[in-house]
Amino acid sequence: MTKIKLLLMTAALLTFCFPIISHAKSVTGKEYQAVVNTAYNYFNGAASGDQELLSKAFDLEFGHVKMISVNKDTGKETIRTVSLKEFSGYFKKATKDSWVANILSVDIVDNKMAMVKLDFDTPKTHYIDYLVMYKRENEWRIINKTFIANKK
Repeated sequence: MTKIKLLLMTAALLTFCFPIISHAKSVTGKEYQAVVNTAYNYFNGAASGDQELLSKAFDLEFGHVKMISVNKDTGKETIRTVSLKEFSGYFKKATKDSWVANILSVDIVDNKMAMVKLDFDTPKTHYIDYLVMYKRENEWRIINKTFIANKK
């Protein structure tokens, strides 16, 4: 009986004291917030025409946007690719409309790669964006943006 009491007391002591002794830092929490901030830098930069915010969000050297395009003559769908540098140039001035964005999901792999699903709503169009990011030179940048757009 004494061994059982000693075993139970040891187990209770380890269960309650270990969390107090542990000094682990949450790296994922910091990375998560940095990834979310990068996604919102893209959204806010596009909405406000702020090229500086867009350049903080996009990897202008290596990044691309992929989108479905429909050939007006044939009606055939194709995938069009535009560099993020060119794409960011589409947003030169602030929108007069109200835009709303909500992050639907964030997936971070090895604190080096992330995928963000962004719900992006404007008065004329509803978008769902998938933003693929790499952490390079200690900064998260969007390297690929793929989206679907539905006119309202």
